[in-house]
Amino acid sequence: MALPAPLSLNQRKQSPMQRPVLILIVLFVLPLFSACSLFSPHPVRFEQDGAEEELMRLSRLNEGVTTFKGTGSVVTTDKGETRRFRIAWAGAAPNLLRLEIIASATPVESLAYDGTRLRLRSNVGSHAPYAKKVEDPSLARATGIPLTLSEIHALLSGKFLVGPFESARLLTPDQGPETLVLRPDRSRTKTITLNAHRLPTRATLSKAGKTIYDLRLTPKADPGGTNRFRTIELTTAKGVSATIRIDRMFVNPSVDQTIFTLEQ
Repeated sequence: MALPAPLSLNQRKQSPMQRPVLILIVLFVLPLFSACSLFSPHPVRFEQDGAEEELMRLSRLNEGVTTFKGTGSVVTTDKGETRRFRIAWAGAAPNLLRLEIIASATPVESLAYDGTRLRLRSNVGSHAPYAKKVEDPSLARATGIPLTLSEIHALLSGKFLVGPFESARLLTPDQGPETLVLRPDRSRTKTITLNAHRLPTRATLSKAGKTIYDLRLTPKADPGGTNRFRTIELTTAKGVSATIRIDRMFVNPSVDQTIFTLEQ
């Protein structure tokens, strides 16, 4: 089954666009330093403050969503240069993802990850097809964006991937939102801000007191209880920013598994 309109998977003749692969890398092909499971294989220390219950609730967010499709727009800024384009995507559990990038009304790039092999294809002839068997497709050194493919997969399906951590505590102020404070290791701290409906609205990662990235989310639950992030905004200490605006999202649609191998 094809991805949602208006992004066609058919190749169109168009002059090659500059840096289409870098556009993809900056947004989506990121290192998998987080595990797919909620908790670290090492012993986890919880404070007696409700942190464990809140983290389990986050891990169950949209747990009934096993496939998804969507369309939206992206704005990126890097070194003072701003780019705007459209995207369409489809995904399936546990970590299968297909992305189509479009610019100037032309499909530019296709990305597919079938859980084992990463594939890139230019639809405008700017590079040869790329395929590599990788467990952790790490390109963070080239981009500076420390999110993961697993995290992007989760966010586009309305979920939130916590990642591994060694300790967790819950801050509950008299006024204002609750905040989860996690320690992935001795040097890094991750904070997750929850709104009144206990949905994540912000996540920050810092190391030795310095912010690595700041992620802001606009969650919205539909009448059936399914969460959808309307916007996903990421800024990094290196000055890279990306905003994904989700226009449409379809949960549990029929998805042809061949799209994750670029056979369609």
